[in-house]
Amino acid sequence: MLHILIEWTWEPWLLACIVLATVPYVVGMVRMGRAQRVKILGRRRALSYLTGMVILLLALESPLDALADDLFSAHMAQHMLLLLVIPALLVYGRPVITWLWAFDLGTRRGIVRGWKRSGLQAVFDWLTRPLVVWVLLSAALCVWHLPGPYDWAVRHEWLHDLEHLSFLGFSLAFWTIVIEPYGQRRRLGFGATIVFVVSSGFVMGLIGAVLTFAAAPLYAVHLHTTQAYGLTPLQDQELAGVIMWIPSNLVHLAALCSVFFAWYRADQQGGARSGRAIGERARARVRPSVVVPIRGSLRPALILVGVLAAAFAIGVPNRASAHQSEAQHGARLIQHYGCGSCHTIPGINGANGLVGPPLTHWSQRSYIAGVLPNDPSNLAFWIQHPQEVIKGVDMPDMGIKEREAAAIAAYLDTIK
Repeated sequence: MLHILIEWTWEPWLLACIVLATVPYVVGMVRMGRAQRVKILGRRRALSYLTGMVILLLALESPLDALADDLFSAHMAQHMLLLLVIPALLVYGRPVITWLWAFDLGTRRGIVRGWKRSGLQAVFDWLTRPLVVWVLLSAALCVWHLPGPYDWAVRHEWLHDLEHLSFLGFSLAFWTIVIEPYGQRRRLGFGATIVFVVSSGFVMGLIGAVLTFAAAPLYAVHLHTTQAYGLTPLQDQELAGVIMWIPSNLVHLAALCSVFFAWYRADQQGGARSGRAIGERARARVRPSVVVPIRGSLRPALILVGVLAAAFAIGVPNRASAHQSEAQHGARLIQHYGCGSCHTIPGINGANGLVGPPLTHWSQRSYIAGVLPNDPSNLAFWIQHPQEVIKGVDMPDMGIKEREAAAIAAYLDTIK
């Protein structure tokens, strides 16, 4: 027993994976610079990611891994870290954008283009669909906790690694849908996310309840390994069930509260932005009246009326061309500011970035970043001041002027 409590695994392949996931993240943080790092990662996201990597090391390399071979309860604690704690911390740390910052702009674009052209993006999009994630995660939980597959995994190291990899991978996808990031690139609306979390928590809680109240031990692999720790196999199984049942409920409850309050904040901000935009548009429509002199000769008045009528007649058919001209100017500004390095934008050469969400079918969307109603004035405000709408959002304030933002918004409004 003492030997187990001081035994560290130090598996080379796992250590290599942890190093490969950590070093580019640290390099990306350094290359961002302090100001950009605060905008993208805030003050806690980097700490969250690095803490997640440390816990991953402890979960899979520390004596807990050796103890998990003997005690089902220790194994369950390991599973809870891989399912609930580590992936949430890693996702909150925004690893993908930080990894990309480890490279220069040209290399970054090349990585994004290669990822997209290889077809991996399409596979990734399918695997991260909410329904697919829910089914895969639920199936992994149920299958790996059946007596047969569980016993096989404990007895065969490669199968044990596959079990842990499936838990971590599917949970990373799960927490990406739930928490990354509020108000932008959400796969699900807030209400649907709440249903997503509740249903997944129900599956995990149900398995924990079955383990807790089972009348006999379910796993043959632990029938003769628990006595050295002062536990019967059934007591060990009951403890494992409680570990899976109670902490998972608490974590899912915390996630529900976070999503609910984020939903509330988004609704409040959306109402405030929409109200301000409506007020500005209403004030813009108010124009001082033109007073036509009624004394003296009627000729000046007739000339003025004729000029105004001609201007109106010329202006009406040319409004569409004026809007088109503004949209063309907006397309040039999109290229000037390099928006295509982060977004896929139809009609813009080289605009195939994957860091931010694709802007396809933009004019048909209802909301901007899941917060503001999608209209040109709100879009122009978002382009100028994204950090004021959602603090810490990936999109930085780039110093775009008001008229430039309006032109960019005009172009995006043409994307059907």
